[in-house]
Amino acid sequence: MKDVFYTLLVVWIVWRILNSVNSVRTKQAERPSTPPRKEGETTVDFTPPKKRSVGDSEGEYVDYEEIK
Repeated sequence: MKDVFYTLLVVWIVWRILNSVNSVRTKQAERPSTPPRKEGETTVDFTPPKKRSVGDSEGEYVDYEEIK
């Protein structure tokens, strides 16, 4: 009798977990990913990467001499 109870308990817990995961997925799918755009509106989705400049305090130039 204990085995039947534990089996039903485990099945119920797994069902609850899967049900909650499914409800989270459903809520995410219902949300619009982008706001609606008006006709003729222009949007830019690309932002160029910022250029990284090396300051004077970063690193040091070392002149080397080739030895043969």
